[in-house]
Amino acid sequence: GIQRLLDGVVDYLPSPVDRGTVAATDVRSGSAVTRDCTDKEPLTALVFKVATDPYVGRLCFARVYAGTLRKGQNVFNPRTRKRERLLRLVRLQANTQHDVETLYAGEIGAIAGLKGATTGDTLCTEHQPLVLERIQAPEPVMFIAIEPKSRADRDKLEQALQALCDEDPTCVTRVDAETGQLILSGMGELHLDVLVDRLRREFNVAANTGKPMVSYYETITGSGEGHYVFDRELGGKRLFAEVSVAVEPRPRGAGAAAEAGPACRDLPEALAEAVAQGLEDGISTGVLARYPMIDLGARVTAVRLGDAENAMPVAFRTAAVMAFRAAAEAALPELLEPIMRLVIVTPPEHVGEVIGDVNARRGQVRDMEDRGGTKVVQAAVPLAELFGYSTAIRSLSRGRASYTMEPDAFAVVPRTVREHLLNR
Repeated sequence: GIQRLLDGVVDYLPSPVDRGTVAATDVRSGSAVTRDCTDKEPLTALVFKVATDPYVGRLCFARVYAGTLRKGQNVFNPRTRKRERLLRLVRLQANTQHDVETLYAGEIGAIAGLKGATTGDTLCTEHQPLVLERIQAPEPVMFIAIEPKSRADRDKLEQALQALCDEDPTCVTRVDAETGQLILSGMGELHLDVLVDRLRREFNVAANTGKPMVSYYETITGSGEGHYVFDRELGGKRLFAEVSVAVEPRPRGAGAAAEAGPACRDLPEALAEAVAQGLEDGISTGVLARYPMIDLGARVTAVRLGDAENAMPVAFRTAAVMAFRAAAEAALPELLEPIMRLVIVTPPEHVGEVIGDVNARRGQVRDMEDRGGTKVVQAAVPLAELFGYSTAIRSLSRGRASYTMEPDAFAVVPRTVREHLLNR
């Protein structure tokens, strides 16, 4: 089937040249620009995949939309605002690598030596920086605590997890601020099982894992403003920082956006970075139950510093965190839970039990149709209610029903469930 599929790609899909121009955004002006698929245009390439090769190391797969990539060339990454040198270019045919000197417009290849690039990054020239539309990865919906079987393997485990996150944007790791545990998040139980298995097979790291848990998030439903003054003595030195922050909701699925903005323009670079990091810290820890926050925008509206000798990054970072928390608390925060799209195929005689079970799990039936003597039920069900569902559906249908599920959306947690989560 693979050969026929690839033949179809060649026969029916347009070539990059036939596709025409590609849209991008100018980093400096924010205006929309286009690039033609020719070698004469300024470099415009997109990293669409990152993989770890046991012999070559880190490989970034990229498509050249315009211009050329040349071995030894310096490219600019607008996300990191850094230049990197292309040490090696390869053209791939299945698992065979062919070294090349140049990748031309419309071609796909892999780059060795890029340390800072991740999936979705644009590679361009520094004097004409632009960004292509990023590849959007969905938010993880489930997590497990993970630890090495021996304390000596902690560093090895962290390095292996970082490699997995580089390759898979839906894989996220963090350290729990309260327990110090490593947390591995993914798109479901099967995804997490595969990641843990890859740790063992590909990286030779044996790990103990905890019970899978649902990844809840926090958001805001209104706008709010917060203000905080950090004025205290530490180590015999008086530190001062004053920060104001405004937050507002964004559409569901838009993610979180933090902007230091014009208020930090005149600050020394170290202090501006501390304020920006403070916003990120606040977004990552939330205000209700320390869950990460999504679908909101945070903006620094004012910053004041006292004497230069009293201005330390730690003070501005703390002030930004506390100002953000005050703003978020004033903006009617809510808990969000992942909702799964469930498709159940069942014999007609069991459809009543199946629908009743969906309703009992706080689910909603969206559609039902006949298909070849079976009933197909489409429903939306909170992920928290689907643990052990494979056993339950077999019991309800005497082993004759099957199902598939995939992430659908995030929804506000009902009040009764929210109280249970906040008090556990």
